[in-house]
This record gives sequence, structure tokens and C-alpha cells, in this order.
Amino acid sequence: MANTVILCVDDDPTILELLTFVLEEAGFSVLLARTGLDALALAYSQKPALILLDLVLPDMPGEEVCQRLRLHSPTAKSPIIMLSVKDEEADKVMGLEIGADDYVTKPFSPRILLARINALLRDRDFTNNP
Repeated sequence: MANTVILCVDDDPTILELLTFVLEEAGFSVLLARTGLDALALAYSQKPALILLDLVLPDMPGEEVCQRLRLHSPTAKSPIIMLSVKDEEADKVMGLEIGADDYVTKPFSPRILLARINALLRDRDFTNNP
């Protein structure tokens, strides 16, 4: 998994630090972005295997970032897991309807998040390599 790059997008440095620790311990390479624009630039240039995306960002909503990622060819099929403190059913449904592959509420269990990441990557690998 050392070559598997995950982009983490969150404006909270504590969350980014936790994600970095958990993901690197699991063998992933990590890219970090604190704004939507930085996330888009990194995603377009680095083409991460998976994107962890907060909904509340300082420059644009995470929903808009997700929609832009889905419209751009290199990232259109990249798995996206939304991370958010918004835990209402309507928020989760909206996130999935605009293109997220999964929705995880904060606070989250690092072990469960890793299991969801691995499941999405395994599913993508299977569909890309029948």
C-alpha cells in the first residue's frame, strides 16, 4: 500500500494529524489539503487512489469540491469518503447523491475508517482488474 496515495481534505489540523498518523501506520502515502481549491489542485495533479473530504471548508463547501472532482476526467472515478460533523440523514443522503462513495461522521473510529477505505479500494481494484 506504500504506493497507494490518499488525499485528506480538512481545515482542522488535528484531524489531518490524526488521519496522517492512522493512514501512514497502515502503509498509505498521504497528501494533505486544508481548502477546497488546494484539494482540487492536488487531486488533479496527483490523482490519489482515494479522497477523504470534509464538508466544511473555509473557501468552498465540500459538496462543491465533490461535484468538481466527479466532473474532471482523472478524478471522476476516484472513491470519495465524506467526513463530517453533519450527521443528519438528509446530509448523508445528499453527500451520497452528489457523488460520495461513503459518508463517515465525526468523531469516527480510525479502525472503522480504515476498513471502509480498504473496502472501497478493494472494490475499485476488483472492478478495474477483473
